[in-house]
Amino acid sequence: MRIGFIGTGGITSAIVAGLCTSQLEFDVIRVSPRNRETSLALKKRFDRVRIGESNQDVLDHSDVVILAILPQDMKKILADLDFKSGQVVIHLLAGVKISEISPLIEPGITVIRAVPLPCVAIHKGPIALFPENETAVSLFEVLGSVIVVDSELQLESLSIVTALMAPYYALLNTVSDWAVNQGIGRKNATDYTTAMFGALSLIAEQPADGDIRSLIKESMTRGGLNELAMSTIDERGGFDNVVHALDRVKIKVTG
Repeated sequence: MRIGFIGTGGITSAIVAGLCTSQLEFDVIRVSPRNRETSLALKKRFDRVRIGESNQDVLDHSDVVILAILPQDMKKILADLDFKSGQVVIHLLAGVKISEISPLIEPGITVIRAVPLPCVAIHKGPIALFPENETAVSLFEVLGSVIVVDSELQLESLSIVTALMAPYYALLNTVSDWAVNQGIGRKNATDYTTAMFGALSLIAEQPADGDIRSLIKESMTRGGLNELAMSTIDERGGFDNVVHALDRVKIKVTG
């Protein structure tokens, strides 16, 4: 398998790092030369990475093509490219439907939409995918948990959830800062906070039906610390702000 990337930004770097440190069998990864600094860094770091002479050169030497360009640049970039019959094209453009990409690509080319996160560099996290495609699944399953959804609308909804990455890190930082203010060293405060939330997430993955509401109740004892913390947060509006944030992101994504 020969893999090519059109667009060489942060998510491309993460995917390339994850693939090159995985057990996936592939021949070579070819990246576009547009972001020269990033391309050179990837080539220097991984033996199987090559820099294409142009975007077309990447296409000409790839069986799987991953589009990781900015949405506003897609027409300008894709208009000049000739895709090959039999190629699998995976597009990562936020807020761009498959129906918007397909007319810019040769007829008969399979187009898959995926939403990977930067944590694929360490083989962690979810990758939302639509529609199901054997090649795309084999590519991403070495990078994290592949979630194949039933519709593109479902994929878009999951992509909106990714807007909570910064708020999540802000939560970890807030908790860590509080511990530091209590006299705990910064490293210990961060290590404890991240390890606790990481372990809680692992527990939340266990229910077979995906229903984690029971964990809220199970974590609280009457008159206990978690009950106090939960009631205090509820008094200040609870988690309605999270829902409000997701709704606002949805409005932006859907235009």
